[in-house]
Amino acid sequence: MKKKILLSLLMLFVALSLFADITRDEAEAIAVKDAGVSADAVVRMRSSLDWERGERIYDVEFYADGVEYDYEISTVDGAILSFDQEAERIRHDYSSSMTKDEALSIALDSAGLDMSEISRNRVERDRDDGFEYYEVEFRTQDFSYSYDISGEGEILSYSIKNRNRGRADRNAEPMDRSKAEEIILSYLPSGTEIRSFERDYDDGLYTYEASTYLDGIEYEVKINAVSGDLLSYQEDSFRD
Repeated sequence: MKKKILLSLLMLFVALSLFADITRDEAEAIAVKDAGVSADAVVRMRSSLDWERGERIYDVEFYADGVEYDYEISTVDGAILSFDQEAERIRHDYSSSMTKDEALSIALDSAGLDMSEISRNRVERDRDDGFEYYEVEFRTQDFSYSYDISGEGEILSYSIKNRNRGRADRNAEPMDRSKAEEIILSYLPSGTEIRSFERDYDDGLYTYEASTYLDGIEYEVKINAVSGDLLSYQEDSFRD
């Protein structure tokens, strides 16, 4: 039985290889070039042929300068279909005399809100890997906000989620990708390029979701694929 399974896997791998227009080495080179790292800095490179959403891809993973990179690359033309990277979080000395009220004030300033516009605010001091920070959460009529703020007053991460997702219209057609990208880019810093983009069907709604990484910050934006309304926005700070 095991021999039959191994033979089937071998035949699948051979079939995938025969239909691939670019080689594994080329896929790895595309990923490394896109990551903007030196080939000499790459360690623990791993790549494999796979199927994703009915399409043949190379799944390429590697580490460089303390960052883990994960790419899905088309075997047909070498296009980058998805991208993800994880880096070591920035560490600070979080011990400080900053109060909960000051942490809340920093979050409100970032959101462009004042106390009269929010409800159900919660501020708690937490600890992660020996480092302390403040978790700040509050709501408006339309959105919920969540912040992680260091004892030095630096915003480590924050997210916004739309509380009014709207009703799904099964007959509605999602907007085209170019329009969706235009809307998503309007929420990102000027000059940002989308690194990962996908359409999904989430809890009765068509959505577009994109992510990117710029200047030590990872961004994720999700919008309603029909109306273009913002569903969620998130920023996470990482070490460069």
